[in-house]
Amino acid sequence: MKLFFSGNSPYARRTRIAARATGLAVEEVDASPLAAENHFLLQHGPGGKVPGLETDAGNFLCETLIISRYLNDLSGGKLLPSDPVAAGAVLELEGIGSLLMDTLFHCSHEKRREAGEQSPALIDKESLRARRCYDALDNLLAGQDAVINLGTIAAIASLGYADWRHADDNWRNGREGLAAWADAMMKFPAVGDTYPVF
Repeated sequence: MKLFFSGNSPYARRTRIAARATGLAVEEVDASPLAAENHFLLQHGPGGKVPGLETDAGNFLCETLIISRYLNDLSGGKLLPSDPVAAGAVLELEGIGSLLMDTLFHCSHEKRREAGEQSPALIDKESLRARRCYDALDNLLAGQDAVINLGTIAAIASLGYADWRHADDNWRNGREGLAAWADAMMKFPAVGDTYPVF
């Protein structure tokens, strides 16, 4: 299998962590720069974005959640507990991590527009949502052991993206439990080795 990524994409980072954590034979291929005209990823489908997974059967999967689920299933469920109650807790965490990532992504893009084209209302709305997500992650993860599953992958990748694109959020301030959990997660090679470079 081939997993196409770009170095600082938080979405691609989630699938890279998942691939490494499952131990599956996945070749990681850097597809940057993505802005190139007629990018080769367009040969695989209409998206032209990362992550993208070319399976051994020749299918091309796009979208982070789909790729992560596929890798989990292929590994025999290494990233999602079989117990329904435990799985529900992991999926709840994955949902909040995904929400935070989308929120930060939209806010980052809005802030990078020309000043006269930005929507302060949108930035305020997304920033408030991000703070609620940080608080929810703190409530769920403070004091918890560092383990790798679909939920913790989504959470740690989103927090890493916040470090890069939203350092002024200072998400660690007042959330010492979440910060300690994130530091413990970084000790996993799959997590630490994929941290964004900035």
